[in-house]
Amino acid sequence: MSISKRHHYIPQFLIKRFADTDKMLYLYDKEKSAFAKEKRSPKSVFFEMNRNTLEIEAIPNDDLEKLYAELDAKFAADLTAMAREGSITVERLTSLLLLVSSLKWRLPANDSLFEKEEQKHLYEYLPITITVKNKDGSDNTEAIRHLIGSDTFKQTKRIIFPFLPFYQGKNLSPGKILQVHENSFINSNNRIISILGDAPLIEDSKSTIDNFGNFILPLGNAETFICTDSPLKKVNSVAFYASKDLAMFHNAQKYVVCSSKDHLVAIIETYKELERTRQTHLITEHIFKFV
Repeated sequence: MSISKRHHYIPQFLIKRFADTDKMLYLYDKEKSAFAKEKRSPKSVFFEMNRNTLEIEAIPNDDLEKLYAELDAKFAADLTAMAREGSITVERLTSLLLLVSSLKWRLPANDSLFEKEEQKHLYEYLPITITVKNKDGSDNTEAIRHLIGSDTFKQTKRIIFPFLPFYQGKNLSPGKILQVHENSFINSNNRIISILGDAPLIEDSKSTIDNFGNFILPLGNAETFICTDSPLKKVNSVAFYASKDLAMFHNAQKYVVCSSKDHLVAIIETYKELERTRQTHLITEHIFKFV
């Protein structure tokens, strides 16, 4: 039986929200400082072959990718419902927060961070319990030890880590959940165009594996999901939108896409000027002053 091979680290439903009326995108390669010769479809960007394929007893397995597909379907449905109804329920807001958190650990840009945190967050510190029983009903400790030491369990932590900001130790924390709910909102502006890069989650220094901190995640050309501990809870300057795109370009490791080539060229030229004057380090710092 064949398994999936093209594994998107940014969900396709999210990429589609940045496409033009022909459902296509201009692709820019930062390493080559060049645009792709032809526009690309959402299917053909932001993926790696076999990224989520695991070897279980020497047999390739794509269950992790299937789990991501199920989560993406839920996220897409909630985002569509919010756009249609113009309101955010607590359940859908939680879904968006989980989208943010799961996306963080899917990105190749965060692979080194994942390796570091994976070694620190051992099984006994995670809010999960693994049970393997012998025929007599006793715990099979040897099987459990083998499982938690496997590469399969290591990669499964990419699914476990997204839930940690909702927990205090091994218990769900209503206080943490309430706080991040109160700090979150969606900004909508139909007069702008947005770019999307291969590391789209913009975070401040307060963000850790256990806490969301302040973050910005564009949800499409018009919508931006924002979490901030600022009392305003709104975009307070039009400068936010250019800063958001500059931060997106700054964070990208290799690829950036946009529905408008002219808009992306303008962002690239502005970024190069900031590079020339050695001010790119201020981009992420300043963006949170606008919300």
